[in-house]
Amino acid sequence: MTITEHTVKTDRHTTFYLAAGPEEGPLVIFAHGWPELSISWRHQLPALAALGFRAIAPDMRGYGRSSVYAQHSDYAQEHIVRDMLELVDALGREKAVWVGHDWGSPVVWNMASHHPDRCHAVANLCVPYYTLERGLEHTLTLVDRDLYPEDTYPAGQWDYMRYYEESFAESIAPMDAQAYRFVKLLFRKGNPEGEGQPAITSTARRDHSMLGMAEIPDLPRDVDVATEEDLRIYASALERNGFFGPSSWYMNHPVNTA
Repeated sequence: MTITEHTVKTDRHTTFYLAAGPEEGPLVIFAHGWPELSISWRHQLPALAALGFRAIAPDMRGYGRSSVYAQHSDYAQEHIVRDMLELVDALGREKAVWVGHDWGSPVVWNMASHHPDRCHAVANLCVPYYTLERGLEHTLTLVDRDLYPEDTYPAGQWDYMRYYEESFAESIAPMDAQAYRFVKLLFRKGNPEGEGQPAITSTARRDHSMLGMAEIPDLPRDVDVATEEDLRIYASALERNGFFGPSSWYMNHPVNTA
């Protein structure tokens, strides 16, 4: 099934997106997370298209070929949700099935919470409802304090977010300096032996490192997860647009509930 490239431009924003499937088919929109791109859904798009859906995957605000902004405030949830509403409008549709992954999940949950009339259904990976879209302070109340005692892990697995907020330049420097190595580190299978153990992100401030390491190791590519071309596309986009930006703002500026 062919995947095609498209762009929606409005007075306020430009969204690049990939599309597959019949234009009249039921609409499914996939919202990627950090630090990803529309191509993260490259396997799902043709699979859904083959079932008759119109499958769409945008580069989210700040990523890839969509508009990039200099201020953290430009990545507030209400702006991103509005981007998605404008995308649906440009497609000539009223509703979509929304699928979010990672930092795309707060976007689709906010779509369901504040624009239910624009949703056929909502699904997500990694981030459950009523968590990140409510902000960091709310999310910290849900930390498993048996696994993350507050005196040792004050922000639980979300300590890396505090590190990012408090030491922005230090936290992003290794990733910006070695984007290719970092995507190789991220795009690999997980280790089941880590189940039930504190996440490496839980000591970010103590370690002065987002992932518990001063330098990004040059690990072999996980051939089961990404091709060399995939990694180069991700690294090139991140080097061009900057590695970090919206995530911390999402946590402390949930979408306006008015």
